[in-house]
Amino acid sequence: MKAHAEFYFDFVCPLCFLATKPLREVSQEQKAEIEWKPFELCPEPAQQIEDSLEKSWDQFIAPLAQQLHVEMKMPDMSAVPRTHLAHEGFHFAKKHGQESAYVDAVFKAYWEDEKDIGQIEILAEIADSLHLDKEIFTLILTERTFEQVHKDSLAHAYEDAHITEVPTLKIGSHVLQGFASKESIEKALLHEHSAKLEDREK
Repeated sequence: MKAHAEFYFDFVCPLCFLATKPLREVSQEQKAEIEWKPFELCPEPAQQIEDSLEKSWDQFIAPLAQQLHVEMKMPDMSAVPRTHLAHEGFHFAKKHGQESAYVDAVFKAYWEDEKDIGQIEILAEIADSLHLDKEIFTLILTERTFEQVHKDSLAHAYEDAHITEVPTLKIGSHVLQGFASKESIEKALLHEHSAKLEDREK
């Protein structure tokens, strides 16, 4: 049985973007499954977050990105984009088995290409690049087809899983908050694998 990891994330969180690299590496090496779990740092109707990365960028984010060999830019935007539409698009991509590729593409669009992922047109371009039907994708975002699905996923994150910050990685009984190193993910997956073996032997 494959190990299972739940990754709670928001697209506009720089540490979430950086955390996907060690997570993907370990999951490939250990053939673990990643379940992507949407979270909103600034859900409506809260006021949009003003761009406040300058203080932490040079001190922490940029050095960590360099250490991980990840190219990223601090998006030149006056306010952080809302992400509800990007997450609703995620649920459409998930329905078509493209959730992992979609997550990767949206992260890269924001953190590498500085694109406004709060805009339907930008998200539709991403969907098109993944060979998802661009017209249908645009329609489902315009009509908010997956609005309730997304709200339910947020309710799960806030109320059932008690997620208070992202990134948060849950592997069995282990909860890793903040950026998780490759070593800490490997340790948690190894512990989970051993726990499953013990349960089988009982």
